[in-house]
Amino acid sequence: MRESALVAGAVDDRLWLRVADTIDKPILFRWQVDAYHAHIEALWGWDARWQERDFNKLFAALPPRVIMQRGAGAVGYIQTQRRAQSLHLANIVLRAEMRGQGIGTRMLEHLQSRASAEGVAVTLKVFRSNKRALAFYRALDFEETGRSNTHFELRWSPESLAKRL
Repeated sequence: MRESALVAGAVDDRLWLRVADTIDKPILFRWQVDAYHAHIEALWGWDARWQERDFNKLFAALPPRVIMQRGAGAVGYIQTQRRAQSLHLANIVLRAEMRGQGIGTRMLEHLQSRASAEGVAVTLKVFRSNKRALAFYRALDFEETGRSNTHFELRWSPESLAKRL
């Protein structure tokens, strides 16, 4: 099992994280399908069985943290990984009706704060077809460091925060 960059506990006064359990798997997978299906279908085609196997493999290797919000319950999940020089965001998925309410921003700022305290970067990949997510990450000072046929690779460093202040 790889080490998560985020631990269970408070994010802020309204959000907290808990470790996902196997009972959470069906709903988390449903949220992932909702979030990623259109992008994957457009980029290389959707194979439901492969997607479920891949989800289960990553769930076991990098247990998700369920994002809990006071008054709303489970609103999404996040998977992060501690790497040598970065905290890597593997996935952040929010329930469709919870998107656009600042939850993603608060979660990314929490991850950036952890990275800044450790003096490391935050890295991630985003589907090239996901223009909304790309704009979201760029607004949080992520910069493109690479690209493939399917993804943009992005990086944020503590120096990015200093530039903004």
